Amino acid sequence: MTEEFETPGLARAMDYLLGGEAHGPADREAADRACAAWPTGDLRAELRSARATLGRMVAHLVGEAGLGQLLHIGAGLPTMRNTHQVAQRMAPATRVVYVSRDPGVVAHARHLLRQQPRSPTAYVHGELGDPDRILRDAAGVLDLSRPIGLVLFGGLHFVPGADDPAGLVQLLVDAVPSGSWVAFGHLATHERDHLMDAAMERIVPDWSGQIVRRNRAEAMALLDRSLELEDPGMVLSTEWRPESSAAPTGSPAMWCAVARKP
Repeated sequence: MTEEFETPGLARAMDYLLGGEAHGPADREAADRACAAWPTGDLRAELRSARATLGRMVAHLVGEAGLGQLLHIGAGLPTMRNTHQVAQRMAPATRVVYVSRDPGVVAHARHLLRQQPRSPTAYVHGELGDPDRILRDAAGVLDLSRPIGLVLFGGLHFVPGADDPAGLVQLLVDAVPSGSWVAFGHLATHERDHLMDAAMERIVPDWSGQIVRRNRAEAMALLDRSLELEDPGMVLSTEWRPESSAAPTGSPAMWCAVARKP
């Protein structure tokens, strides 16, 4: 066991809760404690529901929109039906770059990718607050002169208002050509926010000091106004083009939207 696995990590704990194998005992123990304290039902079911929504959004970008390259900022580990797996199952040549602000996650993700069949996929270290570096590093795999899919799913709720998250999104949107798309996912406000925070702090100390949940209007304000929202607009994750009419499991607590840059 390496030193980085001696304490729990959010990405590895999420992999465990999603049913993956890229985790250690500390991650499992912390995740189990968070599940036991989760106030709205089944944390595993909620995470899997959110991952299924991400899959539907990626399928839209690759299938309906016809994009051949994706940039996923704020990604977890590249396991358990994450972006490249969904995209490359539909179109094996799809190029995918993941970005994480955690160097430990980046190192672990690169190790996992080396163990998988060869694919046009890369993992880079970067902060949403430094979009120029993200785009520069992504250019080693992606052709930024052609439309791409910006997947902003899992990162923006770590950016406080003082850091101008809307401005950072605008910089990214401005840097990609017309015909590009944005897939957006952001934690929503909930009446049990404080209980959710307490549960998540069993994995990440001071979680509540790092996370920013936003209401629908606040989430909408993060997207560049020039973007054209696809139906059904900005909705809770279980309402974004569900595959069946069956009642969703878990309590949806994430805003999701897909939009096109004209």
